[in-house]
Amino acid sequence: MEEGKRKIDKISMIVMIVLIVLLLPVLIVNLTLIVKGSIHPDTPPDVFGVAPLAVTSGSMDGNREDSFAKGALIFVKLLDEEEKQTLAEGDVITFRTSGAFVTHRIVSVFRDESGKIVSLVTQGDANNATDGAIVLENVVGKCVGSVGGLGDFAMFMQTPVGILVFVGIPVLLYIAYDVSRVMIFNKRAKSDKSAELQEKDAEIERLRALVEKQGIQEGSEQKEEQQEETQPPQSESGTISEKKGE
Repeated sequence: MEEGKRKIDKISMIVMIVLIVLLLPVLIVNLTLIVKGSIHPDTPPDVFGVAPLAVTSGSMDGNREDSFAKGALIFVKLLDEEEKQTLAEGDVITFRTSGAFVTHRIVSVFRDESGKIVSLVTQGDANNATDGAIVLENVVGKCVGSVGGLGDFAMFMQTPVGILVFVGIPVLLYIAYDVSRVMIFNKRAKSDKSAELQEKDAEIERLRALVEKQGIQEGSEQKEEQQEETQPPQSESGTISEKKGE
C-alpha cells in the first residue's frame, strides 16, 4: 500500500516536471512577445533577434521551396542597416505597410549611384501584381523559416483564452499538486507518528507485563521461603530414648 502511494507520488511529480518543462518556455516566449509588441509596435516582437509571425493570408502560397500557406508560422530575422544591403532578388522579406507587417518575395532591387540599395519591389508568390516599391527603411527583416499550421496556434496563445490556458491552467495545476503533496506529507507524518506511538504503547505494555510477571514470581518465592522458615524443627528426644531403651 505504501509502495503504491510512493509510485503515484513519483508519477505525479514526473508529470508536473514534464508539463513545466514544456509549458514554461512557451509561457516565457509568449509573454516576451506580448510585452515587446506593446512597447515597440513598429517592430515585430522578437526572441533573440528572431520574430515569429503568424500568416493570415494566402499570398505566399506557392510552389517554391520557401513558400508558405495561410496559418503558417514564419520566423523573421530582424536586420540592421548593414544587413539590409545584402538583400537580393528571391529573398523573402517582411516590411511595414499601412500599420501592418507584410512578408513577400523580392522581385527587383533598386540601387543609387553608389550601389547602395534604396528600395525593393516585392510580390506574393500567389499574387499576380507587385506591391510596388518598398523603401529600405520600411524593411524589418528576412524570413528564414516557416512551420505550416503553427501560426493559428500562436495567434490563439496571444488571446485571453490562450493566455488563460497556457498560464492559468499550469499555475492551478502546480498549486493543486503542491497542496496535495503537502497534505499527503502531513497525512503520512501523522500516520508514522501514530504507528510510532502504537509501538511505544505496545513496548510499555510488554514491559509492564514482564514486571508484573517478575513480581508474581518473586512473591511466590518469598512465600515458599516463609513457609520453610515457619516449619517446626524435628525433635531429637525420640532418638535419645530409643538409644536408652537399647
